[in-house]
Amino acid sequence: MKSTLPIAHLLAGALLIFAAMGSVNVPRAVAQETASSEKTAATAKKDAEIPAETISAIGPMFDRIRQAKSTRAAVEITEETIVGGAVIGSKTATYQIASTAPQSFTVYYKSDQQRSRVYNNNDQATIAISPEAFCHLAKPNGMQDAVFGLPFPMGPYPEPVLALTLAGVDPALSLLNGMETVEIVDRSKFRGETPAIHFKGVQDDAVSWDLWVSAGDKPAPLRLLVDLTEMLRVNGSIELADDYQFVLRFDFKSWAIDLDNSEKLFVYPNLKNARQYDSLHAYFDAQKQTDP
Repeated sequence: MKSTLPIAHLLAGALLIFAAMGSVNVPRAVAQETASSEKTAATAKKDAEIPAETISAIGPMFDRIRQAKSTRAAVEITEETIVGGAVIGSKTATYQIASTAPQSFTVYYKSDQQRSRVYNNNDQATIAISPEAFCHLAKPNGMQDAVFGLPFPMGPYPEPVLALTLAGVDPALSLLNGMETVEIVDRSKFRGETPAIHFKGVQDDAVSWDLWVSAGDKPAPLRLLVDLTEMLRVNGSIELADDYQFVLRFDFKSWAIDLDNSEKLFVYPNLKNARQYDSLHAYFDAQKQTDP
């Protein structure tokens, strides 16, 4: 989940960005070029020297995602700014995601500031920038490519969520590659109710994450907690207080595989009052002209 250099600069100014415009898309593995897509969980293990016990525990869920014919998930996102242990700012948003291997998917992102959706199938990819604007892309996206970087900003850190929700992708490329450490924290029940395994990872770009996965023969993601604080601090473009934290919480409200997804999910429905733009650049240029 490494950020490219321009995104890292954006993240360094996250306090200003989030206040002014809401969310920022932060793809991690784009910087690793095409070679990343050739890596497997085995090579990720070698790179990070991840304990065999951890690989064995997280592997079954990764296998379910790689082998899935289809998926459907609803994820709630909470962005929290914390100072001195107290939450001084909090925003929520949601993802609704569906996919059918090998290339059909839709990602709907909804927050107070944004309602955007990506439609992708074998023939066409469309960005519903808002309910009032859309554009068709030059060609469809591959599913793994979409994990590494959506063509339009949709949420603050979408890669790990997409890696855990799109059918047929390899989650290890995002969650085990480029790591300093990945380990099992405990096997306590999630929220005191659901048998689970709690993993913790520290990336080589200073991002850390905690992932809770349900235990049993059908493992599924329950919660992903991503702490961007140290990456912001290491980047150094703005000064952060010692007791400052910026944390993202992704709660998987529903997650299912191998359902019968209608192909209509992946086709833009041509909303009656929506304006078509020739490209995303054309849309953003038009917005600049209308901004006061």
